[in-house]
Amino acid sequence: MIPIRLRLHNFMCYRDNVPPLHFNGIHVACICGENGNGKSALIDAITWALWGKARSNTADDLIFLGESDMQVELDFEMGGDLYKVIRKRSKPKNRSGQGQTVLELLLHADGGYRSLTGESIDATQRKIADEILHMDYDTFINSAFLRQGHADGFTEQPPGK
Repeated sequence: MIPIRLRLHNFMCYRDNVPPLHFNGIHVACICGENGNGKSALIDAITWALWGKARSNTADDLIFLGESDMQVELDFEMGGDLYKVIRKRSKPKNRSGQGQTVLELLLHADGGYRSLTGESIDATQRKIADEILHMDYDTFINSAFLRQGHADGFTEQPPGK
């Protein structure tokens, strides 16, 4: 999976009107900087878009403080095809309600995008993880990406994993 562009709206420390992050020409990256500047949030945005998982306890914790919704849009290349994943989250309208998550999967074709979104979030999630990426979240965070404080995750896995 090669990331192409990342767009954020009210995701963690990134509020609204954040310019998209373009990954063109980047082959290996090391994100560094002062604590609290949003480095890990960029990786969380990618993992949340692709697998619906990040380092937070709940999806609502990923929404910028004081806001009611957020969105992450990731364009990526896999196997010569260009895909777009859009994952949105809205907090519940009242305390007894539930929030809502929307997941869309699109394939770039013929100058536009064709929807590959399944009938449910689970169906779309399976398409992303099993049919396109051929990788689950745990495999990604233990091999392709070293999370802060979890660099030994790969070596601690049993041989079957």
